[in-house]
Formats: sequence, C-alpha cells, structure tokens
Amino acid sequence: MDELQAELLAAFASELAEHMAGIRAALADADAGRPVDLREFSRRAHSLKGAARAVELPESEAAAHEAEALILAIERGERAMDGAAIAELRRLADAIEDGAAPDTNDSATDIEPERRVAVSGHRVERLGRSLHVMATQIAEQGMVADRLNALAEDLAALSPLLATAGDSEAARRLRQATGELDRIRRLHGRLRDALDRSSAELERDGERLLLQPVATLFDGYERAVRDLATAEGKVARLRTTETDGEADRRVLNALRDPLLHVLRNAVRHGIETPDRRHRAGKEDTGTISIDTRIDRGRLIITVRDDGAGLDDAAIVARARAADLIPADAPPPRGQALHALLFEQGLSTADRLDEVAGRGIGLSVVAEVARRLHGSASIAPGSGGGTVVTIAVPVALTRRTLLMVEVGDTVCALPADAVRQVLRIDPADLSPSGAEVMLPVNGQPLPVTRLGDILGTAQADAAGPLRAVVLEAEGVRRVLIVDALRDVRALLVGDAAAIAADLPLVLGTVLTNGEVVLVLDPAQLVRDRASGRAASPYVAPQAEAQSRTILVVDDSITTRTLERSILEAQGYRVLVEVDGLAGLERLRSGLDAIDLVVADVEMPRMDGFALLAAIRNDPALKTLPVIMMTSRNSPDDIERGLSLGADAYVTKQDFDQGMLIGTVQQLI
Repeated sequence: MDELQAELLAAFASELAEHMAGIRAALADADAGRPVDLREFSRRAHSLKGAARAVELPESEAAAHEAEALILAIERGERAMDGAAIAELRRLADAIEDGAAPDTNDSATDIEPERRVAVSGHRVERLGRSLHVMATQIAEQGMVADRLNALAEDLAALSPLLATAGDSEAARRLRQATGELDRIRRLHGRLRDALDRSSAELERDGERLLLQPVATLFDGYERAVRDLATAEGKVARLRTTETDGEADRRVLNALRDPLLHVLRNAVRHGIETPDRRHRAGKEDTGTISIDTRIDRGRLIITVRDDGAGLDDAAIVARARAADLIPADAPPPRGQALHALLFEQGLSTADRLDEVAGRGIGLSVVAEVARRLHGSASIAPGSGGGTVVTIAVPVALTRRTLLMVEVGDTVCALPADAVRQVLRIDPADLSPSGAEVMLPVNGQPLPVTRLGDILGTAQADAAGPLRAVVLEAEGVRRVLIVDALRDVRALLVGDAAAIAADLPLVLGTVLTNGEVVLVLDPAQLVRDRASGRAASPYVAPQAEAQSRTILVVDDSITTRTLERSILEAQGYRVLVEVDGLAGLERLRSGLDAIDLVVADVEMPRMDGFALLAAIRNDPALKTLPVIMMTSRNSPDDIERGLSLGADAYVTKQDFDQGMLIGTVQQLI
C-alpha cells in the first residue's frame, strides 16, 4: 500500500466513524419512535458512498448506495419508516462497516488524516511523566529560597558585629551585599511564580493530549448486542445517551472489554426470550441502556437492562459452591450478596460459551475498575431488571487528593470519595454493638479512627475531632484523623514498587520530596479492612476551661486551616477577616481572648497596625500575638518584633506542629 492510499484510507476511517455514529444514533431514534432527520440521514449515506468509491471499497459503496435509495423512498412516501425498514437500514449499516474492514483498521495505524498529527500513545504518556518531573524540579526551587533566607539571616547576624565599624569598608560592603541579596530574592520569587504558572499550564496541555471523547467507547456495541441476542434466540437493542465529555484514552481502552462483558451478561442473564417477555407483559424486544456522566473528575457509566433481574437464590447457590459462603452460615442479603458477583470464580452461567463470557463472571469488571482506581457495583433496577455501575477517574495522570495526618504519618485520600469534612463533638458519638455511630444528615454512620485501620498511633486530642465522610461502592464510613492538610492535584504512581503487600494502598504521590501513600477508599469503608470491628471511640476529657484564640486573616483558606488545627487541639477559635474587625472584637469585651494569630497583609487594617493598636491599648497590651505572614524578609520580621509581636511564623515554613508549639509556649 503506497503512502497516498494509506492516507486516503486513514481519512476514510475517520469519516466512517463520524458518519456511522450519526447513522446509529438516527436508527436508535427511529427504533424508539422519535423523529428522524431523513435529509441528514441521506446526506451521511451519500457522503459515505462517495468516500468509499474514492478509496476503492466497492462493498461499502454498494451498501451506502442501497441505504441512500431506501431513505429516498421513505422521504417520497414510497416506504414507511417501520420496523422492516429500520431492520433493513441497520443491515446496510453493518454492511458498510464490514466492507471497510480490515483495510481501514490497518491503515489507520499507518498514517493519520491531514487534520491530525500521528503521535504514539506511549510517547504522549512519556511526555506527561517528563512534564511532571519538571514541575517537581520547579517546586524544589523552594530549597533555593530557603538558602537565600538562611544567607539573609547570616548577614543580619553580622550587623551587630560591624556596628562599631562606622563607615568602614567592611560595613559598606555588608550593606551592599544585603541590598543585592534582597534584589536577588525578589527576582527569584518572581521567576519562581512565573515558572509555576507556566509549568502548570504546560502540564495541563500535556494531559489534554491523552483525552478523547467518551462516546468513542461505545463504537460497535450496538451491533454486538444485536448479534449476541440473536445467538441466544432473543431480540435486544442498545441505547446510549449522548455525552460531550472526554476521558483519558487509557481509561477508555481499559474499559472496552469489561463493558462488553457487562453487555454479554445483560443479554445472557437479563434479557428474556420474546415469548417469556410476552407472557410477562413486556414488549418482545429487550432494551439495554448505557448512561454516562462525568462528576467531580469521575467517569460514571451506568448499564441498565429491563430483563428478569437478579436471581438471589442462584447467586447464593453458586456462591456456596465457590466457598464464598460457608455451608453453615446464613447467606448475606441485598448489596452484600450482590457484591459476590464480582468475586473471582463466581458465575451464574449454566453453560460456558462466548456469550456467557467463558464462565469468568463479573470479576474482570471489578478487577479493571480497581486497577483504574475506581469501583464497580451491581444492584436490582428500581423498575425491574439490573443496574451495573462503573465509576473510574477521568484521567490517570492526576488525581485530586485530600492530604491528612494520622499521628506522624501523612497520607492521601482521593477527593472524589470524600463526601464531607466534619468537626465532631465526642458527645455526639454513640456505641451501637461493636460499632461507634455518628448521625450524619439524618443517617447513622459507623465511625473508625484511621490510625486503627493503618495500625498507626493516633493522638487523643481534647475537644472537637477532625473527620471525613468517605464513600466507596455505595458504603459510607466516618474516619477520624488528626489533621487536614490541604487539597492538591498530584500524579498518582504505581504502589507496587514500595507497597506491594499493602492492600489498603491505591498508589503513591511525591510531595515535598517525600513519598506519600494514597489510600484505597473501597478498602477503608469495609469492616474487614482493619481485620476487626471498630472499637468504641472514647475521647479524652477536655480541660475544664479551654483557651480562646482569635484568628485574623483575610484568606478564607488560611483561617479555615488554622482554625481546624487549633480546634483539633481543644482550643476555642474565633475568626475575623481583617485587622479592624479583629480590633473591634477585642475591644468589645464580649469574649475572653487569650491569644491572637494575625496575618500581616490585610485590607482596611493590616497586621502591623493591629499589633500596634493592641500594644497601645492598656486593656490589651499584654495579650500574646503571633504574626503569620508570607513576608519573611529581615526588615518585616524586625518590624513585627519591634512592635511587640511575641512570635513571627512565616507561611513558607509553616506546619501545624510549629503553630501548635508556638501557641503552647505562649498560653
């Protein structure tokens, strides 16, 4: 095949996919009794006829010509758009595709049409990894900033030694060096910010190269369902909802076979034969529908059928035969029973063949979903039939993660599995058998300390507890943590290299030069994740009178973080949005405030002005004040301390341990 012919066939393959998607959608509308744009239908058939002729595919050309003629007859009123016409058009659509295979499939990998650039998938993935490495290296520029700050501190320490030198050469050169250092630090800060923005945008552009329309996942499934049903002596149709979303091509490729297996199961175990459907008062043709949506970074695929539904008795019998249910134990019910369908070795097929999936059951579906950091579930449909739901991340390159602390350990939870972040009063917890329960939105949920699951020592903090409501596979559980750090979008790597024997670990991320484990929500919500039932949680007794801290910061993110850290230690925390509001709160005398944590840069009244007002007020002048700011130049620190600040914490070096330690020293 010469290069021109290969290019033409590749172009035809793209055009064929576009027009066939439109034709299949029109046939689905006609089958459902919805109006069909016959003129558009005819245009697509005509275009395919001419395109097939150009690339010398006579069988496709002939089928397209017949389809065009039939549509023309329907437009003229010579034929009705009835079941027979729809069946004939569907047969001709199949013939168009059959006539183009395998030539177009082979050529599509040789050369892409002119409007595309042929790039190998693994090279795009390698580009994504390289971009992430670059972003990590840029983030390490913070080390340069730390060294510049250390140098500034060294120079500042020399100032008293040279104070007696007057205008000596050493003093003059020290002043020059200090000024030059300040200029370098400002330049470095600007360059670092610019590089951060550029690398983030470049990384996003690289990730977009891996995206393709979700609708391409369903190419060929409509015909596959019809053929599978025919082989079973049944009649079935597939309906898909239109979606404009995009997902990582690796995700879509990994889902093709599992999704086809779900459709096989729907045909074999769900859809009944026409006579059984007729006796049940259903139409002879069974319907399988696929609905897709993208929610919070997850691709959710729901497959419904209007068949006979799940046979619980058959599931129990096969589960006992596979030793999934002990012979002397009562069978589980509801969701727990249906989840067994995803276990390896369980199949309710009465014979093994291509339609039944060779007896491997739905375990392959659950396995692929877990490998993609997602989940799969099966349940009875509300109006009968069966519903299978597969939820996976849209992209494999990055995931949004909630970073949490448990004892001395930092770990990450996929943000799409976090339903709520809670501040719990220990008095609201109530034992219930072996569990401890907490009412959340009117529903009692089991409560477990994450440290108990991980086998990590977890501090008993007085006062309110920090917790997250985690949901996976339709199950919710409240997990108590020591602290919530932040939410970050990070590249999740394979955990096999360092955590192969840890079933709770979904993957790893690199943050601040350290490897952090990403935990699997599906494992965390299960009772068996910890190997034992959750022990009743008993919170330590709080102090008879807790201390009150006023946090003054115009950033809602910063003050929320500081508030959560301090409240987790048992402090009562009040917040204000700027210095003027903070000063008014202090002077009102409504609250007995023991310490103030104030930002420097705020509207109306900044932190320095607030500090000066506190020190000049006889009623407030002894109140401890901690300055919290991103401005960490020696001049700013010296100014804050000279105004009477008791401590100065820079946000570059901020961590919860430093803040808590500083507070404990002052009150």
